[in-house]
Amino acid sequence: MSTGPQKFPGASTTYWHEGNYGGTAMEVNVVVWHSTEGTSVPTYGGGSSAPNLTVMPDFKNKRLVWYQHFNIDTSSRALMNLRGGVETNTLNVVQIEVVGTCDPTTHKKWGNTPHLYMADLPDWVIDGLAEFAAWLYKNHGVPLSENVTFKAYPASYGSSAGVRMSQSKWNSYRGHCGHQHVPENDHGDPGAFPIDQILSKARSLSGTVTPPKTSGTGAVKPKVSLKNLVAAAKADPKRPQGSGLHESDTKPVERALDKLNLLSASYAKDGAFGSLTVEAYAKWQRSLGYTGSDADGIPGATSLKKLASKTGYFTVGS
Repeated sequence: MSTGPQKFPGASTTYWHEGNYGGTAMEVNVVVWHSTEGTSVPTYGGGSSAPNLTVMPDFKNKRLVWYQHFNIDTSSRALMNLRGGVETNTLNVVQIEVVGTCDPTTHKKWGNTPHLYMADLPDWVIDGLAEFAAWLYKNHGVPLSENVTFKAYPASYGSSAGVRMSQSKWNSYRGHCGHQHVPENDHGDPGAFPIDQILSKARSLSGTVTPPKTSGTGAVKPKVSLKNLVAAAKADPKRPQGSGLHESDTKPVERALDKLNLLSASYAKDGAFGSLTVEAYAKWQRSLGYTGSDADGIPGATSLKKLASKTGYFTVGS
């Protein structure tokens, strides 16, 4: 039986589809995030493939405009659901489509046309998405946690991308995930979505310090040691990937670099600060304006803190 408010405050029902596609009543405990790969609210085939809500950026006023298509506790239709497999749309999930792209090629193609790129959302968008996540937690108890990796597109596409859940994990999952994680689906959206930043902000808005206990959570940020990272990077930058030194410090940094599409190969995200990680970190330094020997791929306090702030994947220790 559905409980709690069924309409997100301020959301427009201009494109209401529940009248045509009634859906299944449920108690939501999972959020699935999508990206539309367009710059306007899709028609969704008249509602036949619609999510619960679509969120559209208003760049002029730096705010989000929400459109609701189904009630919160009513199943929507934006996921593939194969006959005889697990339930997807109806397994207690509320689905959100963010108008924009997760594809770096599309992002480049659109150029100066105002649009959202999922891997680099502005603060006002993160704040707006966090407000929704906090509201959903307060009113429906959906945990402000995630136990998945949001992989950059196009590496996130397909069934062998390494991030899609098994059927058993999907059946027991609680919290936030993306289209790229749902079994029986092959989409890679929303790519390198900044879920850690969104949930961190949502927890501050809702007054929660740590995520609610669930079947697993990746929301607690690790603290990485600058001293250990420097030692790992200087040990032997040419060594084969996989012979990690200070792996627990290195992995969060590699994950952050991968989020920003700076790692040239996904297998480099293995906890070894080898040549590919050094190369990726040098790219990060150059993006900050470092040149010459200052962009040597060896972490420094300023660049590391900026990487932590940009991605929200870790905090910096001594």
